[in-house]
Amino acid sequence: MSAEQETVVAESTAQMIAQLRGDGAPTSGLSDRISRQLHSAISMGLLVHGDKLPPENIFAEQLGVSSLTLRQALAVLRQLGLIETRRGRRGGSYVSSPPLASQHDLLRVLRQQSPDGLRDLGDLAASVAAGIGRYAALRSDEQDWRRLTDLNQRFRNSSSQNELRRTDTRFHIALGVASQSRRLTNTTIQIFSDLASLTWLDEATSKAVGQANEEHEQILEAIRHRDAGSAERLAGEHFERETEELIDFYFKQITGSSEDQ
Repeated sequence: MSAEQETVVAESTAQMIAQLRGDGAPTSGLSDRISRQLHSAISMGLLVHGDKLPPENIFAEQLGVSSLTLRQALAVLRQLGLIETRRGRRGGSYVSSPPLASQHDLLRVLRQQSPDGLRDLGDLAASVAAGIGRYAALRSDEQDWRRLTDLNQRFRNSSSQNELRRTDTRFHIALGVASQSRRLTNTTIQIFSDLASLTWLDEATSKAVGQANEEHEQILEAIRHRDAGSAERLAGEHFERETEELIDFYFKQITGSSEDQ
């Protein structure tokens, strides 16, 4: 990997990852919780194959733990094959994530869901997103807005369904960070741990991507103009629409699967 291709995990990403750690957790077993936190970040696409982790002392500070605790957590991930250590001038710790699930496997996971379960997940996502939109409009700063604009640009430029899932997830978690509510952000992360693999399964047409991108931009504009009411409404409606489309796609899959038997 060349220096130009090498991507070092940004502090903003570390901030998102840090939200995975529950409040009030006891000191004992902290390294295990950090390893699970990083494992989830890899599974969700917050950390992707080839990402270079910051130096241990810096990364530990970003995650709010000691260097020793982080070192112990990384040792667990190395044993699982999720982190590799390279030596030399470009040495360091790199993410070595497993192969992405195939479209066939993801569709199989979708068919194992139920309409009521998808509805419940969508209702939760919409309710939490609405609250996040409101508080992001009231509390975010210019740095948050620039980060969100950059993430939405990456979403718009995504060239594959896997990339759409990853950038969409990052965008909505970054909204949570902008709300400056640890609990709302942590809830968003948990929602996307269930939801991310179910999104962008249908053919990712330019129209669908364009509509989601336009809704993202409307949310961002409301946030930038401190319009808490509009941000709340737009963020909730965004997930309500996507939930309806997901359920419609689910029934198409179930119907098609039945006809094939």
